Amino acid sequence: MGEDGDMTPSSGPQWVLNGAVDALIAAGRYQEALALPFGFVVRGSRDTANELLVQINLAEAEYNLGRWDDAWDWLRDLDPLAAAFPIARAGLAQQRAWIAAHTGRPDEALHWWRRADPGDLPRHYHAEHFFTGAVACIGVARHDDARRCALAGAAAAVRRSSKRNALFIRARVAAAMGEPARAESLCREAAAYPYRAQGGDGLLLWGDLLARLERPAEASRAYSLAIERDGQSESARLAAERLRGAQACAAG
Repeated sequence: MGEDGDMTPSSGPQWVLNGAVDALIAAGRYQEALALPFGFVVRGSRDTANELLVQINLAEAEYNLGRWDDAWDWLRDLDPLAAAFPIARAGLAQQRAWIAAHTGRPDEALHWWRRADPGDLPRHYHAEHFFTGAVACIGVARHDDARRCALAGAAAAVRRSSKRNALFIRARVAAAMGEPARAESLCREAAAYPYRAQGGDGLLLWGDLLARLERPAEASRAYSLAIERDGQSESARLAAERLRGAQACAAG
């Protein structure tokens, strides 16, 4: 769940493992996060909360690699145990909302998002709750609500990564509302932000917007940044495909 403070109750070996998972995901090293040794949640373990958070966070590694079904599988059957731990309960619902929003299930995304109580999350993760709401609202064409969520997330952002991501989320909303020039400007600002890790999806969006605005050289640079900064991600793979397509068109 990201940079500048991990989302873990502080005790036991699973706390250490979840901190390692967080650090690797924040660095865009999703494959390495998934390669760490781990165990499934053990009922009654003193580390149950952290074991749950390991699995919830590994779902993020999976979907950043484009493995959305695998990400969902990490979250199966966790509800009975998560019910006892507010942070895990909220994290589980929020991850499900994000996955549903990106796999063509917008109504389900809103359902899960509403079940995630931001009060159960650490203060420095409140922004991500609103970002998830923005994406879910885009899916059901509630663009004004999406914009309100995006702005609320920007106001709530504490971590450097969250402040950068707020710009990309606002760009997604602007693009959905038919404002490509505004969306491009927000992506450009986000790309220049000092925090550079991850962000491949935002840089891919930037490239697509530039291509739509008939600025192919700049689009190619944006795609190259997605590959450079978030090289393991699905967004980097898609950016590479876009670049090859542009090069083929130029050659043809």
